[in-house]
Amino acid sequence: MVAGFQAALEPKAEPHERFTIRFAAPIELAQEYFSDKLFQYSELFHDIEFAVLPEVGPDDIRRGDVDVAVLNRRPADPSGLIIRNYNNSTTVPLATPEYLRRHGTPLSPADLKMHEGLLLKAYNDDTVTQQLFFGRERSEPLEWKRTFVTHDQLTLKRLLLEHHGITVDLSILHIGEEIRRGIVVPLLEGWTKTPWCMCLVNRREDELRSAKLRDFVLWMTATAREDSARSANECRQIIEDAYLRSKRVDLKRGS
Repeated sequence: MVAGFQAALEPKAEPHERFTIRFAAPIELAQEYFSDKLFQYSELFHDIEFAVLPEVGPDDIRRGDVDVAVLNRRPADPSGLIIRNYNNSTTVPLATPEYLRRHGTPLSPADLKMHEGLLLKAYNDDTVTQQLFFGRERSEPLEWKRTFVTHDQLTLKRLLLEHHGITVDLSILHIGEEIRRGIVVPLLEGWTKTPWCMCLVNRREDELRSAKLRDFVLWMTATAREDSARSANECRQIIEDAYLRSKRVDLKRGS
């Protein structure tokens, strides 16, 4: 009886209230990068948990369907949103040596009209890649023999590795090791697509109301910026090395 009274009188620790953050991102980024970071954050703050959702657009964020979203371009209408850029990156034309052996190697963007195009139509973009850029020089509108369009970078990677065509939309982050090993080669040196403008977006009113949400977004933005800067340098070196190897092979053939 005494023990029961003591237990009743002792103050009880209040359980931490769970705080769920609904986080939306393109599937390949969620799989290959952000999921690990979300687990890392929840290990630091045990009262935070995450629900990972498919890619969304600015209007979904405004409606409150998600709390934080990764977008690959800045919304044209920023009203009601807080937008934090974490990476600007571009892509180069890529193919496998086997595909080039079968179909030939394009020497200019105009030559792509003789090739199969593996293209990305992102959730937040109504068009596929229309032009390539060499510094400030623009190519003519791209033409392809035939195209396969997907919303998923990992599908692009699979089709590329199966020798189905040339892609101008696949991030080096997803194919860097294959380029390093010569399984995939970059083409048309100097030509790139318009850079992605990767950003984290959330509703302004949510951030003003929730310190936990604000702290997470600030941490995630800083982490992604640091990791992206390091990855950009690695990807740039991978591409430069690959172009250099290609030139050496051409010299050997010429001799």
